[in-house]
Amino acid sequence: MLSTIKKFLLLSIFILITISCGDDSTSNPVEDTTITPTYEVEYNEQTIILNDDNNDLIINLDSATNTYTFDGSRFNEDPEIGEVILVEGKLLRKVKSVSKSGGNLVIETEDAALTDAIQNGEIAWEVTPEWNNATSLKFDGVTVMTMPTEFNEKIEHTISYGGIDHKIEIEPKLVDGKVNSCEFTFVMAKKIAGDATAAFTAKGTVKLPSQSTLIKIKEGKLDKFQSFNKGITADLDLSLSAAGSKSGNHSLELPGIALSIPIRFIPTPSGPIPLPIPVSIDIGIQFVTQMTIPDVASSATASSKLSLTADGDFEYTGASIKTEGKFGKDQITDGEFDAAANIGLPIDVQFGVAFPRVGLNIAGQELAYIHTGFTTGSSLKWGPLCKSGYVKMVVEGGYELKVLGQTLAKKKEVFAERKREAKGEGCQ
Repeated sequence: MLSTIKKFLLLSIFILITISCGDDSTSNPVEDTTITPTYEVEYNEQTIILNDDNNDLIINLDSATNTYTFDGSRFNEDPEIGEVILVEGKLLRKVKSVSKSGGNLVIETEDAALTDAIQNGEIAWEVTPEWNNATSLKFDGVTVMTMPTEFNEKIEHTISYGGIDHKIEIEPKLVDGKVNSCEFTFVMAKKIAGDATAAFTAKGTVKLPSQSTLIKIKEGKLDKFQSFNKGITADLDLSLSAAGSKSGNHSLELPGIALSIPIRFIPTPSGPIPLPIPVSIDIGIQFVTQMTIPDVASSATASSKLSLTADGDFEYTGASIKTEGKFGKDQITDGEFDAAANIGLPIDVQFGVAFPRVGLNIAGQELAYIHTGFTTGSSLKWGPLCKSGYVKMVVEGGYELKVLGQTLAKKKEVFAERKREAKGEGCQ
């Protein structure tokens, strides 16, 4: 009898999942989303404007202290503390200290707000970011790969971080004259100190949204900010598998990965106009996972298929910000979950990916973001025996208006959520 209890108990389940929808409410819906592209500004007297078309202005950068070494001959006079240096399309920084090194200027800097550089003006654009305009691949904010000019080939890159191997494949696709679609595969593989093995995979297709932004500044203060993201489209498969070899809980910290797409020109009906302030749209990938793997006999798998379209908007007027996000289409079409364990030992494995995470960055500071997120999980519990699985999709957004000179608290919220869940007969 005792040997029977010790025998490995395998439980499996295949369930076409039933729906449990999340709240689709939003706060203070944004109404008018019309943007007229323009760049008309009046700079402050303390703003120093420089051009670096030949890439010879900035000689060195100490990123640890944000200290730049500039060619001193390019300045009419030495900058003073508190002044703002705008290198067109590349840099917006406030001066903290200045020293000389031969003919060069060594300038320690800090973050600058647009309202530090601009007294009055209106900046507006409407663009659709395209994969072939990406300039770099970043990993936890650090550039790990510089993209070739106007690349059209598949991006393939493997990064090891914290014992996890990340394999990234993004293949740009031309659709309706734009390279804003792609096929992708992300694979994370982990053996935790030799004690547990896990593999997480997300693959499918994505279409980036059109992105339009309006910034109005009056008398050195933000008057209005709008940012609209229309038409994120995603179709993907999520899957996970995990097997244990020692009792314990494992939470994997999986870092953020992003492709940076600079906006150097504002498209207008009469032709493109230069955008001097450094702006980029960063298309990010973020991962979350949690595992409880009791022993060598424990394992869990899950897979699901999802499809959606989504929008997300932000608007600041006066002293508050309004937000809105929604699904256009949301489909969770399939789910399959399996688990195995010795009697009495629980299992819980969860995996999620946020992609695309569309972040708007000005002068290296993230102003606002929207992402579509997808999560799946598989678990087994006892007393009574309960086997379950789930899949969820969300539209989430967030903002911090520091780069626009505002001190509104940083905030994020879930705009919309859909969830389907499968439960066995013993689940309560």
